[in-house]
Amino acid sequence: MRAVVRIFRVLLMIVAILLLSVGSFLAYQTLTDYRPLPVEIIRVHGQAQVVPDTLICTTYNIGYCGLGADMDFFYEGGSMVKPDQAQFDKYLSGLLQRLSSFGESDFILLQEVDSLAKRSGFVNEYGILREKLPDYQSSFGMNYKAWVPMPLKSPMGKVRAGILTLSKYTPAEAVRHAFESGYSWPMSLFMLKRCFVATRYKTKNGKDLLILNIHNSAFSDAAEIRQKELAQLKKVMLDETGKGNYVIVGGDWNQNPSVFDSTLVLDKYLVKTINPPIPDDFLPSGWKYAFDPLHSTNRDVDVPYTEGKTKSTLIDFFVISPNVKLEFVRTTPTGFMESDHQPVTMKVVLN
Repeated sequence: MRAVVRIFRVLLMIVAILLLSVGSFLAYQTLTDYRPLPVEIIRVHGQAQVVPDTLICTTYNIGYCGLGADMDFFYEGGSMVKPDQAQFDKYLSGLLQRLSSFGESDFILLQEVDSLAKRSGFVNEYGILREKLPDYQSSFGMNYKAWVPMPLKSPMGKVRAGILTLSKYTPAEAVRHAFESGYSWPMSLFMLKRCFVATRYKTKNGKDLLILNIHNSAFSDAAEIRQKELAQLKKVMLDETGKGNYVIVGGDWNQNPSVFDSTLVLDKYLVKTINPPIPDDFLPSGWKYAFDPLHSTNRDVDVPYTEGKTKSTLIDFFVISPNVKLEFVRTTPTGFMESDHQPVTMKVVLN
């Protein structure tokens, strides 16, 4: 009997230590949690420049140079946490070559850009991009600042990352807007603090051009959060066009556009749809989606990529206001070599 009591006491002590450890960890994470302000001004260097009427824009989620074709990811059913050094170097080199091919783009909207993260070997990707693309102004909005304890055997660890707008023209202002919705505690401690970066430019006719770089919530349990994010974006869109301004919204929406037709996508892709898509009534009258209907822009990362066998879909695209005319839009088919996304480029004219 004494032996049973002794074992019971030891078990209670182990449970108490575990609970205390977990509680202390959550308390520390809560005290040090990243709490960005609803609106934060991003410093702009130089005098605001006037943009031309014809513009080329590219959007690309670079997957922090850690989700190339050879990778899967533990968060979405895979087993890998980070690329090895050779893989990372290959993805980073591929990304830089890819971006150099977009030299005609006036604006490049990037998502999942690490500034200091274990998953990318603590390489400052933001700093490298600024150095390698000196002709572009940069506006960076952090949306991931956490220490991620999963998976337990090999935690993802420290993450510092965000979205980056690169522009050949100096904006009049650049602002980080926090999305007003998100996960509840304690999940919020380890998830992204979603935001969008709004850069404002002067045009020839005295009106403003507002470019919104977005990366909306992912995962199947975030459908309600995405709807709140869309509502917040729509308010900004309507407020700006109500003043006669031009608006371009681009990035990773993590949803299909309401007019997405999966039957039009090329046969080399194994296409899936994301339900629910963006609601039919999201776009006000006269607004337009701009995407290439022939190509998927994002692939599943539960397994490494195999053309025709790995599921893919279209979630990277632009939305343009009625006073912006679309000339063309195309996806660059990269084979998902350096990222789990493919870049999308469009040419527009400001009416």
